[in-house]
Amino acid sequence: MSLTPLAGHTLAPRLKAAVLGMIGSFIMFTAYLVVPPVGILSGILAPFPACYVRLLHGRMPTLILTFGVTAAVTALFGIIAGCLYLGTCGIIGMLMPELLARGLSGSKAIFWTTSATLAALTTGILIYSLSTALDFNLFVSDEIASSLNQAISIYEKGGVKGEDLDVIRQSMNMVAELLYRIYPAFAAFMLIAVAGCNLALLKRTIAQSVTTIRIGEFASFRNPDLLVWLLIAAGFSLLLPSPLVTTLALNILMIIALLYFLQGMAVISTLIARQSLSKVLRVGLYVMLLLQPYLTIVIAAVGLCDLWVDFRAPKKQENL
Repeated sequence: MSLTPLAGHTLAPRLKAAVLGMIGSFIMFTAYLVVPPVGILSGILAPFPACYVRLLHGRMPTLILTFGVTAAVTALFGIIAGCLYLGTCGIIGMLMPELLARGLSGSKAIFWTTSATLAALTTGILIYSLSTALDFNLFVSDEIASSLNQAISIYEKGGVKGEDLDVIRQSMNMVAELLYRIYPAFAAFMLIAVAGCNLALLKRTIAQSVTTIRIGEFASFRNPDLLVWLLIAAGFSLLLPSPLVTTLALNILMIIALLYFLQGMAVISTLIARQSLSKVLRVGLYVMLLLQPYLTIVIAAVGLCDLWVDFRAPKKQENL
């Protein structure tokens, strides 16, 4: 009996999935490059087609998809844009579903995917900087200053003048100085957000059909207990006189704060889910976060306190 028809029947849907995924990922990443403010969401979801194809059709279609999009982006937008796609969307789209398929939980898959992506980006930046004599820190500083100057010009065109404009300019300068110090942590934030959004979309689409993956529930997310010691060490390191050490400690502190914010959100999500008006309360929480960003500090504190006070433990009913 010939196996050729069966092989062709199996190969066709895999190639079709690779081509369709390639088109989808290319469109989403191109929208991000062409219209960054509008295309942010599409850029975040650009790795999803590769994640989807990997879990349903295997590695080979995913490789075809990833390198096909990389070649197309490079041909249209240049080598830097192609490397940016491969170093971010490509790694996330190939590595995260691979880790999930091997049995890792969602949080561990995000951790290792983000770490690998950061390592790849750092290596690429170092190679590019050495080969072109580019001062990357100066480049980042100039980009931040340019963006903030554009923001100030918008305020000027809007009619803001005099002392009000001076206050805005001083605030912008403080923001620029802070962003310059924490841009590595900010890059980590963005990668965690990209990986997390794609993981959430995978959970809503194919987690039920692919029984080998165990993404888990966000409400059960908990940081390792030993992370608090790294938090303490980074906090005390800020008191040292070395700018290099304090900048490194500040970036570590920002990343740890994000992790405890996520744990705090998991705690609050669990508590809200126990209420009768859980959907209304959840929407109210998101609105409050948008209107009052300082609430993130409170939520991060809740996540930290969860280390000692198990907020999510079910209450024991007393016998009357």
